[in-house]
Amino acid sequence: MPTPRPTWQRRSVRAGKILRLGSLLAGCALAPGLVRAAPETVVASQIHELSESLSNELGKLRPLLEAEKPDFKALIAKVDAIIVAQKLTGYDLAYVKKLKANLYISSGEPFKATSLIEDSLVGDYFSKPETSGLTLALATLYMQEGGMTSDEKLREKRLAQSRVTLEKWFAGTKEPLLGSPEMDSYSDAVSLYANALYYLKEYKLSYETSKKLVRLAIDPKDQAWILLFAAQQESGENAAAAETFEMFIRKFPDKKEYWVNLAQAYLNSDQTLRAILTYQRAQSFGFMNTANDYLNVFGLYCRLEEFSQAAQLLEGWITSGKVPSTEDNWENVSSCYANLRRDDQVRAILDKSRKQFKTGSLDYMLAQYLWYDGKYKEGLEAAELAWKKGGMKKAGKAALFLATANFEQRNFERARMFFGLAEKSGDVSATDLERARKFVMQDQEPTTPPAPAAAGAAKAGA
Repeated sequence: MPTPRPTWQRRSVRAGKILRLGSLLAGCALAPGLVRAAPETVVASQIHELSESLSNELGKLRPLLEAEKPDFKALIAKVDAIIVAQKLTGYDLAYVKKLKANLYISSGEPFKATSLIEDSLVGDYFSKPETSGLTLALATLYMQEGGMTSDEKLREKRLAQSRVTLEKWFAGTKEPLLGSPEMDSYSDAVSLYANALYYLKEYKLSYETSKKLVRLAIDPKDQAWILLFAAQQESGENAAAAETFEMFIRKFPDKKEYWVNLAQAYLNSDQTLRAILTYQRAQSFGFMNTANDYLNVFGLYCRLEEFSQAAQLLEGWITSGKVPSTEDNWENVSSCYANLRRDDQVRAILDKSRKQFKTGSLDYMLAQYLWYDGKYKEGLEAAELAWKKGGMKKAGKAALFLATANFEQRNFERARMFFGLAEKSGDVSATDLERARKFVMQDQEPTTPPAPAAAGAAKAGA
């Protein structure tokens, strides 16, 4: 099972809709009536206000602005014409650039707004609330572009810019009271900051920021919990990550991917038994019940050296159809009994399962166990059947087994034939070949024939 990575973060950064940019760009009212009438829009402070000529020109945009589907391209072109014709400077220019930035965002081209917001913030023309909104919008755009670009240098640059801009924003913004109207924007800023730190691989600081993000809400959003979990994981706080997801999974037991992450968190913190229990809990909700999931549980029991339980479960899953009946899966069952030195059960499993396959891997495994147990005739018969069926992963080793087994049963011609096949296969080590050659290729039977090369391996595997 691969270690989960928080790909959800990348998705959230790539979301097409910029996080509350409409409200963050406070004072960028698109309607000319608001441009003229709203005191907080026309007058950014006690000092700066729009010139009369600019206000009149903006008023002419009313028909385009009030259209059911505004033509943003035409609006932007007219704003550009106003900038040139009016030769705007100072507050007028800053205001119009802010307005143009909003038009680009509304038209679905947000990154064209970045430099416009940067320019509009030069000169300190706007009130503190407006400046705060612009700064947070700029940090959001940096983060958004950093998450979407395939240019690594630009990505790192934008993420770093987002971080610096947010730190500037935090320096001038007091943390609001829990439940206050200002908390949404503040929480958004903390979330952006935690994400930026995460992508910049400053996991410890991202972890601390994520803890703050969770604290800022009475009922934190699921993204806050997942970000905390991801930061904990990358910081090496695997046990804490698991506990975080335990709380989270209680709220959202119907989300399959969260169960997967929780199981992985337990594995990363070396809590194998709790990972197994997580699989079982998830299965009670209808998740993590594919064949691969069941095989993962089997592997976890083997990790704990609970071979008896592992064998019984896997055999039951194969029989019930939860796990496919394959040679490899039956071999896994037999291997568990082999680890427990239960040779009778190994032979029983192999003998029962081999009959359903047209290939001979399980027949060959059974042949080795029979031979080791002194049942030479039965072992040789099983090996010959395995060879006849074919389809074995390393046929050369089976050929060498048949060479030495036939030699011991005094079928010298057949022994030499199989030795030649083993020699040509490339599956057998030079040491094993030379060991068998001393006997199989002699003109007469030695007084002490060798045991089949693979038979000893079978018992060693047990």
